[in-house]
Amino acid sequence: MQLHNRIRSGRNRATLSFTSLLREKGRDIIVFAFFLAISGGFWVLQKLDDTFEADIRVPLELVGIPKGTIITAPLPKEVVITVQDRGTNLFNYQRRSKGIQPIRLDFSVYDNGSVAGKATVSATDVQRAFQQQMSSSTQVVRLTPSKFEFHYNRGMSRRVPVKFVGKVTTVRQNYLQQITLSPDSVTVYAPKPMLDTLRYAYTESQDFTDLSKTTTFNLHFPKISGVKAVPDMIQMTAHVDYYTEQTVQVPVIGLNFPAGITLKTFPAIVTVKYRVGASNARFMRPENFVLAATYEELLAGGNKKLRLQLRSVPEGVSNIRIYPQEVDFLLEQTVGETDQTTEETTND
Repeated sequence: MQLHNRIRSGRNRATLSFTSLLREKGRDIIVFAFFLAISGGFWVLQKLDDTFEADIRVPLELVGIPKGTIITAPLPKEVVITVQDRGTNLFNYQRRSKGIQPIRLDFSVYDNGSVAGKATVSATDVQRAFQQQMSSSTQVVRLTPSKFEFHYNRGMSRRVPVKFVGKVTTVRQNYLQQITLSPDSVTVYAPKPMLDTLRYAYTESQDFTDLSKTTTFNLHFPKISGVKAVPDMIQMTAHVDYYTEQTVQVPVIGLNFPAGITLKTFPAIVTVKYRVGASNARFMRPENFVLAATYEELLAGGNKKLRLQLRSVPEGVSNIRIYPQEVDFLLEQTVGETDQTTEETTND
């Protein structure tokens, strides 16, 4: 029992010694971290006093646009201004970058009075407007872009139909039924020489492949300096349908036969199989198919069998097969008011 108490006492003393050691080391680490933070702070403050370059993005706005004036080619949405200054000032700019006011340029300053024209904004004007927000110690190094211009139009326009430029394909067993555009015409603002030759508003060229269902796409117009379409985006819908197989029973008839002569075929009705779009399948009727032979063809042919051909088929029908393709035929003639008949037959 005494031995057990001695062991426990020794363990307690060891634990206390280890805990004391950790406390001493922890104090040392805290002191070290404190002085490290202070020295780091002094280093940062010293570096911030040096001169650096930084990029600042500033929005561009054109203001004071008269009513009825259309901007056909706008200014860039923003300008990237590279500035040089002390690190502390640049740090403040970065902190309040969202608070930097847009550079606003007055339309009247650059208006030359023409009906449709181009205006150039000097980089100096942009820099001067920007500099008003900055500290006097801030120096502008460069502007990106370095050139600023916009086009305008005082209502000179023309309404023209829209033309889709591109290609649309479908997966197998499907087909492109039609393409619709919404809107199908737009108002184009442009200088008079361009409007005089303008007939259509062509979309940007795009290809849409392997469509399996009706799909709508947003299309824009090519960017042409001094030209603007309103609206500047349209919707193109590719109507996709799938093929289905159908079968109808069609009678064989004679065309251009003289009075008293009729055509008889064996069989008189044949099977016609065809492929058609599912949306049009319900409109198909046997009477939509004309399967005929003319009297002149039969006399000139000299064939023992009549090879069948469709004279008329509904729109949208394809891959037509006739069963049987050839039939026996007979020309029957009635003489006078008697029941006498003469027959020509190909039956063996």
